[in-house]
Amino acid sequence: MIAKSSIEDLKQKLDIVDIISHYIEVRKQGASFVCICPFHSDKNPSLHINVQKGFYHCFACKAGGDAFKFVMEFEKVDFNEAVEKIANLSNFTLTYTNERGFNNNNLKQILPIFNAFYKHKLTLNREALHYLYDRGLKDEDISKFELGFSPSNEENLRLLNNEKIELDDALKVGIIKKNEKELYASFIKRIIFPIYDYKGLLVGFGGRSLNSANLAKYVNSPQSILFDKSRIFYAFNLAKDEINKKKEMIICEGYMDAICMHKAGFKNTVAVLGTALTQHHLPLIKRHEARVILCFDNDTAGINAAMKSAFLLSTNEIDGKVVLLQGGKDPAELVANKQEKMLYDFLDNGIDIVEFYIRMLLNRPLNSSFEKQKALESVQNYTFLLGQLIANSYENLVAQLLGVNKDIVKLSKRQRKSKSVEIQSYDNKNLAEFEVFSFLQKSQKAREDFNQISDINFFKHKNLLLKILQNMDENDSEIREFGLQNFRNLNNYATYLIGIFKVNLSFFNSILVKEPLLILKKQILNLLDKNLIKFKKELNENELCEFLFDFLNLIKNEENLANLEQFCLSLKKVLKQIHINIDDLRNLNNETSGPF
Repeated sequence: MIAKSSIEDLKQKLDIVDIISHYIEVRKQGASFVCICPFHSDKNPSLHINVQKGFYHCFACKAGGDAFKFVMEFEKVDFNEAVEKIANLSNFTLTYTNERGFNNNNLKQILPIFNAFYKHKLTLNREALHYLYDRGLKDEDISKFELGFSPSNEENLRLLNNEKIELDDALKVGIIKKNEKELYASFIKRIIFPIYDYKGLLVGFGGRSLNSANLAKYVNSPQSILFDKSRIFYAFNLAKDEINKKKEMIICEGYMDAICMHKAGFKNTVAVLGTALTQHHLPLIKRHEARVILCFDNDTAGINAAMKSAFLLSTNEIDGKVVLLQGGKDPAELVANKQEKMLYDFLDNGIDIVEFYIRMLLNRPLNSSFEKQKALESVQNYTFLLGQLIANSYENLVAQLLGVNKDIVKLSKRQRKSKSVEIQSYDNKNLAEFEVFSFLQKSQKAREDFNQISDINFFKHKNLLLKILQNMDENDSEIREFGLQNFRNLNNYATYLIGIFKVNLSFFNSILVKEPLLILKKQILNLLDKNLIKFKKELNENELCEFLFDFLNLIKNEENLANLEQFCLSLKKVLKQIHINIDDLRNLNNETSGPF
């Protein structure tokens, strides 16, 4: 573990402003520094940084603490991980005690040595490269995922000797194995997939045999002080940022599936390591507040893994859906055959995890009342483990599948609450989203125009939004549950557009923006927000709709930085006028190539 004295030395040397500015833009204000608070939907700089005392405080949401606390909250990591990240940012070398072997720097260096060795060997092996190219991968994919090739047993053992790596250390990290007679390499003549943990530490490898006669087509590193396959997702180190951004994680079955999902644009994809989801994976999912999409093959193994995973997720209050790929396809095969469109369709048509599990429980002949009673009891054994509102929202589905009256289907142990209580218990954290959704349900025009002015990724409840945009009815359980709620009605198209604007603004203020184009879009959104009352006062309803629609269209679709800069300057000039009229806004089109 990290030595306490080393942590104290780091505290004395770190600069809290430097640390926070690594994650979010910071500017000086008087004797202190300020920035937009990343821990709530901040409109103005509410987070203040005291350099002398080494702490930050948000006067809006009350978040606060030292640099370690900031990194823990922002990165969603524990204290030790935050210390290591800050040490890296501060160019500070930590010292460790010997209480836990996995912090031994010598052990940490062994796997990277072999990783470099494997990558080099791949460049020399035509058969392995030919296999990867046939699977649709290109050199940039091979480089991104650091794929390699492990040669003969003799060459692996020779590397240990050349690098002067102790055999006991090599055994500890699983690079070699031992039987009654000898030591031998864990991977012999296999394509290698490096496996990183959630901290970005190389902890093991996966190996794919090129010999079709080999019964063990895929093998993983053995259990070691570094590697525990029941806790690790393959490719999580590459997917983490996208998972944080989308608050959604796609989980598939294998290395090649994960790689090809990334290649197809689904960069929030990870893979389990030859096992179904386990209890040990859940803290990582919850830490990132991610909704889960289970993307498995539609065979016996895939269905069983989906069943186990859906049960585990739902009973631990993690939302998600199940996608079973039809026709014997898997993601790697679809991408290799340039059938990405089919993959998108499969993912769009997933079924939510509770409904999937219930349907699988009832997927058998139910011809007699006794069979139906047993089937209902099996469903109840499951739904009694769920929250009351969640369980009760599936009563219509169960009644329909059993062919019985809904009144006899009770899926929650507790007494059902009245609708008014259910409404109050609904998640109101994203009320603006739900109000927009309610308007979209009632307005075909709004649904048709949505993609011109906003992005589904700006919304936290993406799955529900997709279903509403597709005008799905109450046969869908999620739509049915949403219909039970009683949100404020947006009484006209202008208030709907303002709602879209507020959601887009909240999204931009909640993420770390580094690209100049996105930074400028964020500034323009905040500029409009500060002057929104003026626009509402000066423009009539039709003019306000025209302006807001074109404004949102610009924010979503404009990719030319110069155009945006010109628009921003022109808009500022208009805002300096005592009065605003629609002609001024339309004339912005003469100065920019934007939509106005």
